[in-house]
Amino acid sequence: ISTLMMTGCVGRNGGGLNHYVGQEKLAPQAPWAALAFALDWAKPPRQMNSPSFHYINSDQWRYERTYTELQPVSRPEGERHRDMPQEHTIDANIRAVRMGWLPSYPQFNLNSLEIVKRAEQAGAKSDAEIKQWIVDQLKSGGLKFAVQDPDAPENWPRLWFIWRSNALNASAKGQEYFFKHYLGTHYQVISEEVDRSHFHEVNYRENAPEGKFDLIVDINFRMDTSALYSDIVLPTASWYEKDDLNTTDMHSFIHPFTMAVPPSWESKSDWDIFRILAGWISELAQKHLPEPVRDLVAMPLQHDTPAEMAQAHIRDWARGECDPIPGVTMPNFVITERDYVNLGKRFISFGPKVQKEGLAIHGIHWDVADLYEQLLDTKPTVEWNGQRYPSLEVARDAADVILHLAPETNGEVAYRAFQAEEERMGLKLTDLAEPLRGTRMTFKDLVRQPHRLLNSPVWTGIVTDGRAYSAYCLNVERLVPWRTLTGRQHFYLDHEGYLAYGEHLPTYKPRPDPQEFGDLEKSQREGKTLQLNYLTPHAKWHIHSNYFDNDRMLTLSRGIEPLWLSEQDAKGLGVFDNDWVELYNDHGTTVTRAIVSARIPPGLCLVYHAPERTVSVPKSPIRGNKRAGGHNSPTRIHLKPSLMVGGYGQFTYGFNYWGPTGVNRDTFVLVRKLPGKPQF
Repeated sequence: ISTLMMTGCVGRNGGGLNHYVGQEKLAPQAPWAALAFALDWAKPPRQMNSPSFHYINSDQWRYERTYTELQPVSRPEGERHRDMPQEHTIDANIRAVRMGWLPSYPQFNLNSLEIVKRAEQAGAKSDAEIKQWIVDQLKSGGLKFAVQDPDAPENWPRLWFIWRSNALNASAKGQEYFFKHYLGTHYQVISEEVDRSHFHEVNYRENAPEGKFDLIVDINFRMDTSALYSDIVLPTASWYEKDDLNTTDMHSFIHPFTMAVPPSWESKSDWDIFRILAGWISELAQKHLPEPVRDLVAMPLQHDTPAEMAQAHIRDWARGECDPIPGVTMPNFVITERDYVNLGKRFISFGPKVQKEGLAIHGIHWDVADLYEQLLDTKPTVEWNGQRYPSLEVARDAADVILHLAPETNGEVAYRAFQAEEERMGLKLTDLAEPLRGTRMTFKDLVRQPHRLLNSPVWTGIVTDGRAYSAYCLNVERLVPWRTLTGRQHFYLDHEGYLAYGEHLPTYKPRPDPQEFGDLEKSQREGKTLQLNYLTPHAKWHIHSNYFDNDRMLTLSRGIEPLWLSEQDAKGLGVFDNDWVELYNDHGTTVTRAIVSARIPPGLCLVYHAPERTVSVPKSPIRGNKRAGGHNSPTRIHLKPSLMVGGYGQFTYGFNYWGPTGVNRDTFVLVRKLPGKPQF
């Protein structure tokens, strides 16, 4: 990226850089977010970066030593925060939550409904008084963030809905730790926990819990690994059995999914499953929560808000370095109302908050009150408690609501959004929307013919007159500032945390050696064995087009997801192409066939993401003939603490944009030829 920036390639068609934004570039993001996160009824939403969630709650932090990163340029002795690179990752994450840099769930060691109730019992009446009571409790220690004591039973996550994710296999970095600490089932981990002296912020409990979750529900159209390990599987419709919308970062068109055939047997569409669940919750609420209740949401400092300038310096209120001020030096505490009795009705109704407050994203806000009225006049509606709302009862209705309110699919909304951007930037931008201001798209229109997305300030490409989408053209050609501290592309990062980590400039840092990772402390070499760097790259031949466990994909990949080895390493192991091999470390094992390839450099091996534990998985002799794992079994989550800093410029939390990623499965394994024939 630095090279592209220095050569002026960013923001140019063919320049070589496009942002990969997760959700496969969910284009109509503003109205979709209002619907998906229930912002049409209540704010704020509860959202979290999943790498931190799983690192903390699957107890992988207990097995990770304090890693002192070598700094290319040493920091001055008297510099503040010089010790940040010497702290354990869990301690860094706790500080990030406490200072409002990151969200964390569960939130506190007390139910959030109960917190508000106790504040009111203590005499707090207004939202401001409740917030002050919470601050006082946090200062005194009467209330704690759950992340400070993640193994306390009151802080365990208990219920897990898995939807659109193979979360117990393909997405489970540290898969065997999920099995051990989330499920309490069989696992291959032989790694030992590190000594408690490594930790300073977290409350370390001697006996790590196994089996934290009480219930796991999987909404799935495949009997994949997650489905096999779930308590309940709700079968859902596949692509040609439901109505839905599809966009991608690969092109600039919006496509429909249409129901060619009804869902098979007892399966239902995702939309119908959630609608039914919401209805059941409403039924239960009549007994357990019959009246609306006030709730607490601890919101991290948010991207594209004034909170980007909240913390020009790192000052920790818990250490007496500053006062605890919600939304400035700590999370913002927002009091909201939950109406569980009407949850089912709200699910099928597009709520009034959008009509009253408009839509907002990336710091841009525009009014849609008249467009909401158009939905009431022209689209299906539902009526309850004397009020009428646009209907969301079926998926096609929900799709039409999104299409009607998105700047990418409604020319009038695009014009208003660019108008709002003009007011912020002092630049002329509405000409990008003016020619197609009268464009409207409905689900029926897309069924007849997929349409190209319109220019939108939510995205940074310019697609006028058939031009291919390329990111950041708006910034380069129309001088819209980048969403950074300076409004420009820049190399130097003056954040105190980045200075401490030695990442204030693009700098080469060597990969840590195997001893630093601690992947091979307990694993023993048996027979002719090689230690190799193990990677699990994005899928070859499948994932976003086909799952690998169908006949065509299995034929392409030898009926299995193989291990790729270099010719030199294979020769040293006595392994020939298509031989069975076993790879293992302290975290887990995988048994598969080998592909010997000149394209793989010596010292490296890889298994492509993502095989299942449902097809061709033999037993592992090195682990007492337990069934071997998947590609994620030999991995563990490693978080990058520098990505936890926040409250300053672009280093401020944004859902699906800013927060620590799990370092991409870069680990070490021992590889050997499988002794004897594979046993199943």
